[in-house]
Amino acid sequence: MQKPTLLVLLVLCPLWQPVAAMAESDRVALVVGNASYRHATQLSNPINDATLIADKLTDLGFRVHLVRDASFEKFTAALRKFETDLQSASTGMFYYAGHGMQFREENFLLATDAAIIDQQDVVTSGKNLNEIIGMMETHVPLSLVFIDACRNNPFADNLRQKLAGRARALGLSRGLAIPEQTANSLVAFATKPNEVALDGDTHNSPFTTALANHIVTPNIEVSTMLKRVTRDVLEATGHQQRPEVVASMSSEFYFFHNSALVAPVVTYDNDVEREAAATLALKEAVRNNTVIGYRTILEQFPKTAASDVADSLLKELQQEKTSGTSRASQEQTELTVSAQTLLDRMSEASRTGAPLTVASTAPDVIEQSLGLGIEGYGKIQTALNMLGHDAGTEDGVFGAKSRSALREFQIATKIEDTGYVDQKALLQLIKVFEETPKVLDGLWQLQVHRFNPHPEDPHQVNARTHLSSADLRFRDGQFFLLDWTNLAGASRQDDRNPFANFRGVVSQDKKLTLRLEADYLFGKRKVRSVEILGTLPDFVAYGSTLGFTGPRLERNGPKDEMWVRIELKRIPPKKTN
Repeated sequence: MQKPTLLVLLVLCPLWQPVAAMAESDRVALVVGNASYRHATQLSNPINDATLIADKLTDLGFRVHLVRDASFEKFTAALRKFETDLQSASTGMFYYAGHGMQFREENFLLATDAAIIDQQDVVTSGKNLNEIIGMMETHVPLSLVFIDACRNNPFADNLRQKLAGRARALGLSRGLAIPEQTANSLVAFATKPNEVALDGDTHNSPFTTALANHIVTPNIEVSTMLKRVTRDVLEATGHQQRPEVVASMSSEFYFFHNSALVAPVVTYDNDVEREAAATLALKEAVRNNTVIGYRTILEQFPKTAASDVADSLLKELQQEKTSGTSRASQEQTELTVSAQTLLDRMSEASRTGAPLTVASTAPDVIEQSLGLGIEGYGKIQTALNMLGHDAGTEDGVFGAKSRSALREFQIATKIEDTGYVDQKALLQLIKVFEETPKVLDGLWQLQVHRFNPHPEDPHQVNARTHLSSADLRFRDGQFFLLDWTNLAGASRQDDRNPFANFRGVVSQDKKLTLRLEADYLFGKRKVRSVEILGTLPDFVAYGSTLGFTGPRLERNGPKDEMWVRIELKRIPPKKTN
């Protein structure tokens, strides 16, 4: 794995410290979730919704004040603090989940101690949304407001019944009212005016679920993002609920913007291009200094120098969160075998195959209770890197990159993919190392794919088409052909061998070179000789698959490209009776 170069570190690290303080205060948010109403049935999801949005905004670099179950007094104090924070900010965001009602064509967000018996009680039981928006507009150039407060409201229902004929005149309709026209603000409601939104049958409401999913999408303007939110809410509710957006923005706004980031489906002709793109993206991520920015570098540019630097900066950014009292010190576990015993006697534990009893405890609590320490985590990082899972720098600090690598390993070995260390994961690491020879000799399977990256297919669901396969044997630094299948040619009764001129070699420093023919248009015969270059990891376990992207086959436009991609899988030897 390539380590961060001294040049990258010298260029990037000085940029980080000065911008951190700026990034923290530049965008501020107040997030309120009210569920435990004293004089009404408790709502299921507002606390979950508010917590989810607060976590997303924190990852995006917002300075967030999260308030749960706000009484009128607590709500007032939170708004006062929010107003103070806005005075040094460029962007303010307000999110509310809970009960809301309209009264005299104005919207009120109700506190948990709301007690509405008559119309005079409305203004003393909740906060006027128009006043909140007006306060935000006074202090910041751009105000963003998201209201998930159109749930069935017993306060409004009771007041409508009591006032009867006067209810319409007092503006006591269902749901919320359209707010007054705003100045450089955006206000998004979970549903249309005078309609009721769904609280949701799952952990979160449909509106907040969609908002949380799309708010972290890179390089998407907020107006476009909300169109995607609307689409998801309509699908989730069977078209019963449509969000409403009122906007008067004079400028674009991006929750997560990095102009150097490319679409995740884009590939590069060589490692030099990929490293250059990764470094450019990292520079902008450093300027923003957000959790989501660094995580995106790890996802889009794995196994690059930039990803190692991003992993280190992410660990520093998250250090404050993890430096508090650990949950492990507050909860008792019933682990019957200590982690140190496993680390010291891994081989012996693997040979005995003795069952282990693990307590029914949260995965993170189990890991913290193991007491692995810097040395233990470092050993696990080394093992994961040797297995081809990019755990980042082997520094004993188990950050997002290491957890992603551990999760990959758990999925590959068919154990619970928690991303946390437990005895089963340690024993599985032992098993993989003991059962796999340290040399690469043996059976391999090669698959050749046509790779069609497309901006409208961000998850690459339709990106790959299987062209051909081959069974190989590796020995003496070279791959030898055993068997082959031409899937592309089968559609036109063409059984030509695409591996007739195949050559695969691995140098002593693990550099891989593969040459073959790619027949990539199925019904038409279109063949191109290609060369794929890459580097094999020091250790490849049985069942592990290595992916390498080769040259571009064809380009008909920026949204229509074809590349060749291969996958090499190591096959265990066949068992004999």
